[in-house]
Amino acid sequence: MEQNEQNNNNNPNETKEPKKKKEKTDSKSKKPGLSEFIADHKSEFKKIVWPKKIEVVKKTGTVIVTSVFVGAVIFCMDTVFTELQALIINVLN
Repeated sequence: MEQNEQNNNNNPNETKEPKKKKEKTDSKSKKPGLSEFIADHKSEFKKIVWPKKIEVVKKTGTVIVTSVFVGAVIFCMDTVFTELQALIINVLN
């Protein structure tokens, strides 16, 4: 019995308050004006960290080399599969 009383935390004197619903506000009143919009963009633009020229050159070179390599691999696979297809067609006929 004592355990039931200890586990039962419902006190009849306590009243639960209903959760308050968030009030809907007009979205038009919260919408920033054009000057605030421009000021926000200017402040965000100042936070941009631009890469150095050498970094751009290195990354551009990496992209070009990788693209050429992938293109060469695809070209080789296409050539091999085309020849295999032609060989299979010739053998079956």
